[in-house]
Amino acid sequence: MQTTGTNLTWKGWEKNYDGSQLDLDAIRYPLAHIGYTAAALAHRTPNYRELAIKILKDTIERMLKIEVWGYIDHYWKKAATFPDPVSYENIMYSGHLLQLLTLYESISGDFRYDTDGFDFLWNKTDYPITKIHYTTTKLAYAIYDQMNEESSAGVSCEPGWIYTICQNHPHLGFRLYDLVHNNSRKFSQISSKWKEYLKTHALEDIPLYKKDRYFKMLYQRETHIWVPFFASTGNDGWNLAWMSSWFDYNETSNFICDGWKIMYNNQYWKPSENSTLPGCFLDSGGYIGVRMQLNSWVATSFYPVVEKQCSIEATEKLNCTYSWFENNFGTLLDTDNDHYFESYYYETNTFYSNWVTSNILLSLLMGENGYNTRSFLRTIYNSKFYEKFLNNEPEVLLVEYPSIRVTRAQYDSSTKSLLINFNTEKPMILSTIFQIKYPNSLLSISNITRDNYSDGFTVNQISNVIIEIQYTYNTIDKQETEFNILFH
Repeated sequence: MQTTGTNLTWKGWEKNYDGSQLDLDAIRYPLAHIGYTAAALAHRTPNYRELAIKILKDTIERMLKIEVWGYIDHYWKKAATFPDPVSYENIMYSGHLLQLLTLYESISGDFRYDTDGFDFLWNKTDYPITKIHYTTTKLAYAIYDQMNEESSAGVSCEPGWIYTICQNHPHLGFRLYDLVHNNSRKFSQISSKWKEYLKTHALEDIPLYKKDRYFKMLYQRETHIWVPFFASTGNDGWNLAWMSSWFDYNETSNFICDGWKIMYNNQYWKPSENSTLPGCFLDSGGYIGVRMQLNSWVATSFYPVVEKQCSIEATEKLNCTYSWFENNFGTLLDTDNDHYFESYYYETNTFYSNWVTSNILLSLLMGENGYNTRSFLRTIYNSKFYEKFLNNEPEVLLVEYPSIRVTRAQYDSSTKSLLINFNTEKPMILSTIFQIKYPNSLLSISNITRDNYSDGFTVNQISNVIIEIQYTYNTIDKQETEFNILFH
């Protein structure tokens, strides 16, 4: 799937693109999750954020296209706010957009979407053309005001209906907004209101379902009456994957991990349908799961993200989940038709391949189960990531992705050493370049080695704060290389 570039083509999105955008096969859900995974990529290679920034910006630009939010005339054509897609209800879109915008700000330090703003252009046939201007701050206020007016602090997805799975994303956006904007507006204070409502009202209480389902799914805004029997494994997975990062602070709470235990012990775990391809998956959870499209692919893809926030040891369910995806759906891709597979993908032959691939990659970026992994996502949403590049740390730039990939970029301030690992699946690449930008008021380069040798590359000083390194591959089978750059 194409996620970077300026022409915003939709290659790889054909199944989602041609749909009504009303259900879980809509573009907005996998698109937003690609952005969330990109943010995790930046944190996994903390001195190489360039690719993550490009993907996040590309994701936001796509989210702003009418192809993604133009379904609003199905629900809100008669609303006084029409065709504004974010001022009233529709948290199933606006919450994701806010999370993406604040992630972009926190990682890049670029506040263009708040200072210059962005436009929603309504230009459907048979309607007058309307341009609606927003900023990140205006969007946050639009969501906050609705939460403030509603006693539960929930915001409707569809007209009059509040879904639990939609609510995590604006609260993550609020948390990051307050952090990167120096707590100037205190949007995240509203999160405690929704948190208490969740704890008091949102847990499944029907005895028949409590053993296998943790959260209720939706309630009517006017009456606060929950729809009975509406719960599923996919609903639990989506909720639990994103809740701890705004709900908790120092440790994953029992409230989250009690839900993981229900997922882990769930009766809906099933072995791979093909006995020759090992693995296991979470079924959608019966009729409601199927009806709400919270299917086995989506439900199972969220499971590793949930487990790693709770268990410090990898369980057999985690291992067989990965096996199910690898053995049944793992697909090598040659996106540029040069006869080398530079990409990997989970092709489910459904609307959900992009989403599933993003979720599994996110769980892998979290790392192996352990204490640090439990807090990996919380760290993302409690970080002014960009600040360290203002005057303290070096960063890697202009890597020739996807031909060359960065698998590690880590600066150790105690040794003043930047360690970079590059990988390529394309042995015909004979020469490539990258740049290092560094704060020259604090750091100057003392030594550079490649695979522990001081040759096999050339260095050019591009400016006072940037060097360019060119290196070659001497043999066609050498696909990995390591640079160690020492500063003093």
